[in-house]
Amino acid sequence: MTHHITIFLLVALLPLTASAQNKCDAQAEAEQNRIVREFSTQPPSKHDQEAYIAWSKNMNAALAAVGQRHEDCRRSSRKEITPAIVAKEEECIAGSNRRAEEFEKRYRGRTLTAQEQTTRRAEEQRLIEERMACTNRANR
Repeated sequence: MTHHITIFLLVALLPLTASAQNKCDAQAEAEQNRIVREFSTQPPSKHDQEAYIAWSKNMNAALAAVGQRHEDCRRSSRKEITPAIVAKEEECIAGSNRRAEEFEKRYRGRTLTAQEQTTRRAEEQRLIEERMACTNRANR
């Protein structure tokens, strides 16, 4: 199980190993590499399960701390969201909600043919994508 935790954390931090696009990414990548290098130099024997579990927990905690510092750094470096941007996002979401309500009214309380089900799924997917676009634009 500890192998899975280690692998999971390494996979979760893999985006950090991509090309460092900004200062936060570069710092996190350097810290991650340092931790992996330090912990890899003297791993305990896999036959000593208690020592191996302790070593694995310590490495995972160190990597999790790097991930948290990276996230904090990215949050602090994001541009500020102005009230105008918030209002625009809320307007977009409200429009999306209105279209979703109209969509639900059209299909509510009846059995759909196969063609109608296909049309409904396509329209539902389009509405979901519209809603996601509203929130994604604000996060840029």
